[in-house]
Order: sequence, then structure tokens, then C-alpha cells
Amino acid sequence: MNLKLSQLKPLLINTVLVLGSIVFALGVAEITLRILGISYPSFYQVDPQRGHALIPNMTARWTHEGNGLVSINSDGLRDRHYEINKPENTYRIVVLGDSFSEAIQLDADKTFWSEIERRLPNCGALAGKNIEVINFGVGDYGTAQAYMTLKHQALKYQPDLVLLEIFTGNDLVNNSQALSPGDRLSPFWQEVNGQWQMNMDFNKSETYRRRDSWARRFVFSLINHSRLLQVLNEAKRVLVTQRTLTTQNSEQTDIIPALDFDVNLYQEPANPEWQQAWAVTESLLTQINQASLANQADFVAVTISNPPQVYPDRQVREKLKQLGAKNLFYPDQRIAKFGQTHGIEVFTLAPIFQQKADQTGTYWHGFENTIMGTGHWNEKGHQLAGELIGDRLCQRLTQPSNPTPLK
Repeated sequence: MNLKLSQLKPLLINTVLVLGSIVFALGVAEITLRILGISYPSFYQVDPQRGHALIPNMTARWTHEGNGLVSINSDGLRDRHYEINKPENTYRIVVLGDSFSEAIQLDADKTFWSEIERRLPNCGALAGKNIEVINFGVGDYGTAQAYMTLKHQALKYQPDLVLLEIFTGNDLVNNSQALSPGDRLSPFWQEVNGQWQMNMDFNKSETYRRRDSWARRFVFSLINHSRLLQVLNEAKRVLVTQRTLTTQNSEQTDIIPALDFDVNLYQEPANPEWQQAWAVTESLLTQINQASLANQADFVAVTISNPPQVYPDRQVREKLKQLGAKNLFYPDQRIAKFGQTHGIEVFTLAPIFQQKADQTGTYWHGFENTIMGTGHWNEKGHQLAGELIGDRLCQRLTQPSNPTPLK
């Protein structure tokens, strides 16, 4: 017996040493990643009304595209804290939208909604008022999710104006159950027997139940607290999706695929799926307008730029036309026309962005760590958008009876 114990003692010591070395190495790796600022956090959790939402009280840096310090408040907003009851003498705007409003690629003070908040105090129509622009944007949201956000979260903040950001690049696809991936966790606005209603079947799906389980939540929380696990998770994602980094030279010779171009968006819909996507989107605009007005809030929709529209190279845009996109502003013009017909105010940004891109060669989309001209707005894009929207809102408030269209 004593012999066996004496033989086990060195084995035990060696095991402890090995485990200690592994723990030490993992600790060094974790500390190194934190010093280098490398992180791939996930800011999302499942939500029974919208499919997914931001995780409250989370702060992390996003470096996958751009470089932004992201802080989410206790109500799950990528913004600072606001009192739900609107303070006296305050003009309050709530911003609904997707990843362009969420804007995790940049620090919050560089976003378009922050720029609006800085500009409006100089508007004579709002002289002496405290201005609050509250951001409710969440990545990968379609218009149905924006509508649900308004109903279940934003209206309780008693807004004076509801500002809906529309990214035509994918909002119509996100609004269509036929065009969206089959596992998309989202409510869908559908017409049933001549009546529009919200389909909430996503929260009965196996995918939703699995992601809502305590085990999955624990794993996500563990990953978000460990830079090493984040890197390993990102490596797995890259392998699964077979994504590869592309050099700047090849980016310029093969830019059209990187622009995420879909010709169906830039022409009159020719198939039932796209016709229905447009019908759903337009119906949702009406619903958001009605819900805003019913709660004593004005409503303004803003169609922002998508990368193919404002890429600062006319030759690239001409190639897109050769592929069938005869009018890159078709979605913006259609939404603006719908707004005029139905009494909904619509601001359109893309034509101005394109004009200024051609004049200056500026990339409004893209970052140094991605492909310039693609993806989300960079700091210059957000600044221009904030200036245009802020000035247009001021003009609207100053001359409400005869606003000048933003073209």
C-alpha cells in the first residue's frame, strides 16, 4: 500500500504542475489579448417580442469592423441612460433602426444620432429646450422589429418625434419571410384574409428555445467575459463560413461582390416574393406612422445610403447598371412616393451622399480594417448623415407647413 502511494505521489505532482502550467498559459493569453485590445464580443440575446435584442449593462469594444467602444444601458439601448419620464422643457426624439443606428463600429459620440443631438440646440424653433435623441437601433433589425421596438419599448419614453432609419440594402429582405433565411428569429408582418397581423411563430421554434436555454445563455456569458474564448469562437465562425481576408488590390478588381449587390432592389419587383416584400414594408410604414401619431409624436422616415448607391467611382456604378440596376435610387424614390401618397414624411439621403462622393472621392462606408466603400457608415458617413438629418429636422420644425424635400 505504501509503495503504491509513493508511486502515485510523483504522478500527482506532475499532474498539478501540468495543470498549473496550462492555467498560467491561458491566463497569459487572456491578459495579452486584453492588452492588445483584441475582442469579438456578442451583444445580443433572444427577445420574445423582437427575436433578439441587446444585452443590458454590457460594455465591450468592437473591432471586427471599425473600432467602437460599445456601452449598453440598463434598458438595452446602445446609448447613455435616460429617465423614462421625459423631463420638463425637453424635446425628445427616439431613433428606430438596424445596425446603422446601433453603430457599434464607432464610439457613441461619433454617430449620426449624437450629431443630431449636438446640432438641434442651435435650431431657433427649439431655443431654450433640452434636446434628447435616444437610440433604439439594433443590428439586423427589419421594419417589423422596429415597429415592435416602438410599441414595446420606445413609446414609454414619451417621444415628440419618432425617427425611423431605413436601410434599403437589406430591410426589405428582412421584412419578407420568403426572402429571409428560414432560421431568422424575427416577427413577420403578414396579410391574412385581407387583414395585416404580426406572426410571432419564431419564439416557438427549436432555434429560439435552444438559444433561450439557461445553458446557452451561460455559454454566451462565459464567452463574453473571456477574450480567449472570443478569439476561439471567432476562429470557428471564420472556418464555418469559409471567410478569408482579401488584399486591397483584389478588393479593387472585385468590388462588386463586396458591395453586396442585389439587382432586385433597384427595379420594379418582377416576382411575387419581392412584390410582397414591398407590400409588407409599406404597410409597416403606415403602422409606425399611426402608432406614433396615436401617442402624440410626429413621424419621419429616413432612407439612408447603401454602398452600391454611393461608391465613389462612376465606372463601378456603371457596371452595376449593366447588371440590370438602371436606377440605383429606385428604393428611395419608391418609399418617398409612398410617403407623399400616405401623408408620411420621408427624408432621402443617398443622392446627396452620391453627389458629395463624386465631388470629393470620399468613402462614406468602410473602415481601414475592412473594404473601403462597403459595409457600414464610417465616421464621415455618420457625420454627414447627422448634419443632413439635423438640419432637415430643424427646417421642418421652423417651417412645418411647407418643408423643403431632402433630395
